[in-house]
Parts: sequence; structure tokens; C-alpha cells
Amino acid sequence: MRCIAIDDEPLALKLLQEYCRQIPSIRLLGTYTDSVEALTYIRSLSPDLIFLDIHMPDLSGMDIAGSLNKNTLVIFTTAYKEYAVEGFELDVVDYLLKPFDFNRFLKAYTKAEERFQTALKKLAPEVLNDEIVTFKCNYQNVKLPLHTIQYVEGFDNYIKIVTQEKTYMPVMTMKHIERLLPEKRFVRVHKSFIIPVAKIKSFNHERVITNGIEVPVGRTYRREFMEKMEGLKRGK
Repeated sequence: MRCIAIDDEPLALKLLQEYCRQIPSIRLLGTYTDSVEALTYIRSLSPDLIFLDIHMPDLSGMDIAGSLNKNTLVIFTTAYKEYAVEGFELDVVDYLLKPFDFNRFLKAYTKAEERFQTALKKLAPEVLNDEIVTFKCNYQNVKLPLHTIQYVEGFDNYIKIVTQEKTYMPVMTMKHIERLLPEKRFVRVHKSFIIPVAKIKSFNHERVITNGIEVPVGRTYRREFMEKMEGLKRGK
């Protein structure tokens, strides 16, 4: 998960950095003592999770949490237990009362990760194992089940269709294969990449992580891709 930490106490941020280093699935993008500056970075980085102090000058943690996209997860970290009820009204993942140890931190993070994975599963349409795509490769007709495709990569005059067991390289353009693949099951994120929605592990406006690779999101496809993912979250 892509995370940031915001706290006006440098020692508190140092502890969070140490805890994050002990969990392989956390990618800590940055730490911030200035809540106003942090809000700017939230908008540019689009983190999955924020460790957020409540009592800060200028902008409080409550102010920041109330301004976030509903898909951004929050774990409050504070020395003031009287904010707990208000925090949970904002649907935060957890409320860490300072000082907290690593085990308590891990418990909170595990809850966030479970919520994150549940949200990703909702993005994936139901997998129909009998759906296939048909194309020619090496003078033979290939019937490939859609659920086996890891990703499609495009080159000058051919494409590469990668599955867990085999890679196919038909002489075909990206536009051609894009027309063959069902729009609800696949999304083009770059001039050179098409990926199955069901295999997306995490994403933001710059990159997508799937079962097989990390794929950049091209500027030309960024807006359409993000709108599609938001639409899937809303069930559209």
C-alpha cells in the first residue's frame, strides 16, 4: 500500500518510519510536519493510506480527513483520546492513541490492508472462465480464455499477449486487440499496455500494479482510466 504520514512532531514521524520499514507491503511515500504542505502532496501522490495526527496547527487531522476522497484510508495517530468518536464518524480505519507499540500499529495496518483488498475486489467484474478471444498466431487460430491473460504489450508491428503459461506474439495492432477484448474486463492504460481489470492489485494516476508487472499510466489514457476505475467502484 502507498502511504504517507502527517504529524507535527518529528519524533512521532521517525517512529512511524521505523514501523513502516518492518512491513514489506508498505511503501511510505513521504512524511510531513506541515499539514498545509501535506495536503498538496496528498492531491499529487493519491496515497492509499494516511497515518494522520489530529492536533496540528493550521489544518487539523479532522480538517484533512474531511477533505479526502472517500477511497483514501485514514489511521489517526494522536495523544488525545477525546477525538475517538469524531474520528470514527469519519469512517477512519483505526485510532492509535500515543504512545503505541509496533503490535498495535500492525493491528491497525492489517485492518487497513483488509479494507484496501476488499475495495480492489469490488473493481473486478465476475470472471467467466468460458469467455475466449480468438486470433491468429504463427498461421494457427488460437482460442485463448480471457481469464488467463496477464497483460498485453504493444510493439511496432506486433503485440505480446502474456499468460501464466505462455506468451503469444501475433502480428496485430493494439487497436485491433483492444477491439477484441471486452471493455468491462480490460482497460488500456498506456499506448503499449492493456491490462485485465480483475488482476489490478493497486493503482493511481501514474502507475498500475497487476499480478505480473508494474505498468505506467500514459498521460493520454490517464483521465479515461481513472474515470473508469471510479465508475467501477460506484458499481457503474
